Amino acid sequence: MDKDNKAINRQKILDRLIELNPDVDAKKIDKALDTLFDEIALALICGDRVEIRGFGSLVVRKRESGEARNPKSGARVQVADRGSLYFRASRELIKVLNDALSNDNEVKA
Repeated sequence: MDKDNKAINRQKILDRLIELNPDVDAKKIDKALDTLFDEIALALICGDRVEIRGFGSLVVRKRESGEARNPKSGARVQVADRGSLYFRASRELIKVLNDALSNDNEVKA
């Protein structure tokens, strides 16, 4: 992983998968990654909970409409119903992160 840029994106995940699986065609890995993200998005759109063992779970929480205030102008505005994505890390992920932070070690993939 790039030491200078700590952010991870789709391309970095794809590059790592290709690196770890040199015997698999890169286009197939790309298609599999697209399918994974599409299925997660579709499940969330349908209102399903997405659980990835050892990583965490994702769920869309519905937020009701209400009144809010524009912080710049102070004007009150009506806010429509909307969804909010909520992520809860698994116990395993929390333990790995806490162990890495307590040992001052960088998490190695």
